[in-house]
Amino acid sequence: MLLLLVAFAGGLLTVLSPCVLPVLPVLLSGSVGGRGRPPGIIAGFIGSFVLLTLFLATLVNALGLSVEALRWGAVVLLLLFGLTLAVPALQLRFELLTARAMPQGTGKGGDGFLGGVLVGVTLGVVWTPCVGPILASVTTLALSGQVTAFAAAVTLTYALGVAIPMLGVMWGGRKLLHRPALMNRLSGIQQVFGVVLMLFAVSMVFGVDRQIQTALVENLPALQQLTFLEETPAVQRQLEQTLP
Repeated sequence: MLLLLVAFAGGLLTVLSPCVLPVLPVLLSGSVGGRGRPPGIIAGFIGSFVLLTLFLATLVNALGLSVEALRWGAVVLLLLFGLTLAVPALQLRFELLTARAMPQGTGKGGDGFLGGVLVGVTLGVVWTPCVGPILASVTTLALSGQVTAFAAAVTLTYALGVAIPMLGVMWGGRKLLHRPALMNRLSGIQQVFGVVLMLFAVSMVFGVDRQIQTALVENLPALQQLTFLEETPAVQRQLEQTLP
């Protein structure tokens, strides 16, 4: 229970890390579009992050893909999603397609939920924050093929901790953009977000996001303070006993 609580807190604190800055445009894209987009992004992020953390090595071996192939897939999805935001006609067509893809009666097709899930999946692929000892131990176990139920619970708890402030950021952004002074400019703002997403995808092609993350870790020693809970003696003892 201690490790689960600390993993949840670690997820909450991770969002405060400057390492998140490179993927911030992807997160902020949830501030525009249908009301189902923020929960869709969260659902896609949690699912892909947990799956890739625990089973990346297995998936790579089973499918014969490389880790870079997954990253290129994320680049393509971000480019396409950015294009749909930037071009209103494409967005309308995309919403019609997603409305047909969702089961009848769910009401989630045309509100941006499915598009949000796709964006969330890409966010889970490119999410490489400054993780602490707990998630590092889970990743080591996963790479060695020793995935346990408790390791899965820790990963899910961490992802939920990350997701809560993410959702808060997106809902806060939506509330800000839907003020009367900005309501008439929502279409233009959405197009700007689309262009930003496409630029972010292009930057991934050249590894700019990784370079920024590396520079932040090397030049901001204060980042280590975000893992203070995970480095306490009690947590370290539990970590050695439960996730050796």
